Amino acid sequence: MLKLADRLYKSVEDIWNSYLEHPFVKGLADGTLDIEKFKFYMVQDYRYLLEYAKVFSLGVVKSRDEELMRKFALMVKETLDGEMDIHKSYMKRLGITHEEVENSKTSLMNQSYTSYMLDVAFKGDALDILVAVLSCAWSYQVIGENHIKVPGAIENETYGEWIEGYTSDDYKANTQEIIDLVNKLGENITEEKEAYLKEVFVNCSRFEYAFWDMSYKMEI
Repeated sequence: MLKLADRLYKSVEDIWNSYLEHPFVKGLADGTLDIEKFKFYMVQDYRYLLEYAKVFSLGVVKSRDEELMRKFALMVKETLDGEMDIHKSYMKRLGITHEEVENSKTSLMNQSYTSYMLDVAFKGDALDILVAVLSCAWSYQVIGENHIKVPGAIENETYGEWIEGYTSDDYKANTQEIIDLVNKLGENITEEKEAYLKEVFVNCSRFEYAFWDMSYKMEI
């Protein structure tokens, strides 16, 4: 029998495949993405990650044992001091200042997505939280692994680093940590619980598509 994470993946496989056909995502691979759209995305994604870290923080609150608390605390640190540091480096090269990020508005779609994850986290347990964040972490790895196969993608001076970041050993290890925890905590859940988790996973995956679309259209 498939483990929970694999069953969740089966429920969104078509949605995730649609990411690869979106013009923003395709533009990252072939290098044709308008740089202004990428700058818009970087600012919105940075603001997204600030809220994403808060979702992990609620995992510390909802954890029942010390080891799981430590894992969630590390996920907060890896988001704030790892993934966001990559964004800072990128934004510096793109001429995006910290003041610009702070003074930018969070798009309505972005706010809707993070508010949904936080709502799931506040109402749910540690497993609910992990499933809420998994679609972002895992689908980015899937996109990166697809793009790294595209000739010339990794060598692109603008977008190659983005692709490389989401296919790095560290990133894949962090994603696998979440997958392993989902499988461990989801071993003996009820059918009702699994149905709810699939709903959360599908909703977050739909939000991921909407995030790419929002970035391409530069919609606030």
